[in-house]
Amino acid sequence: MKKIPYGISNYRKLKEENYMYVDKTLYLEKLERIGETLIYLRPGRFGKSLFTSMMYYYYDVNSTSLFETLFKDTYVWNHPTKNKNNYYILKFDFSGMSLMNKEMTALENEFRTCVILGINNFINDYKINYKIDKSMPATILLKYFLTAMKSLNLNHKIYILIDEYDNFTNGILEGEASLFKSIVSETGFVKAFYAAIKEYIGLGVIDRFFATGICPNTLNSMTTGFNMATDISTDIEFNSMVGLTQIY
Repeated sequence: MKKIPYGISNYRKLKEENYMYVDKTLYLEKLERIGETLIYLRPGRFGKSLFTSMMYYYYDVNSTSLFETLFKDTYVWNHPTKNKNNYYILKFDFSGMSLMNKEMTALENEFRTCVILGINNFINDYKINYKIDKSMPATILLKYFLTAMKSLNLNHKIYILIDEYDNFTNGILEGEASLFKSIVSETGFVKAFYAAIKEYIGLGVIDRFFATGICPNTLNSMTTGFNMATDISTDIEFNSMVGLTQIY
């Protein structure tokens, strides 16, 4: 008998430990078809983190041997896409950032910590010979790293996954709006971070980008910093990409 999951956002754990799973893998081919730089917004507790975790294991080159274990009896098992297990995944998770009583410097440091964690996981997962300079601002740190990856001529390109791209900025809006404006302004660290991603997509280092979030405030405020992203949140084709539909 399958177990009912609660609060589980790790796709591998869910599948290997025989939890019920609402199959959303049919959306993978739709995502590949609609664009390469995508934003998907839904309220909290809708399953966005689980969906990005599923994407991680589907596209990760290191997870090729796990495909049968993790995807048998799902839609994508019988309909694999051309990009299956074809990327190095650089994943950032901003969902856990603490927002209470934080000033700009503290927020920027916590943001940098999340970026360092994502890059460190990438280095460890793919056995990359690269050392992070943790004293750098998040954007410079990311640029140095991506420049180094470009010079390595890796066998596969990078797919960036971001969970809750706007978690901390939404929290700030509940308190000090001027702080939010500073963060996403021309000189703000959030706008600079996404502008760097845009730059390296243009350079061909990053092939695809997918981010989840809650509302469009941050995306709209960044304007030219990340104007290449397509917001698919209101596209009827993706209405049920997260949430309950059919259980397998």
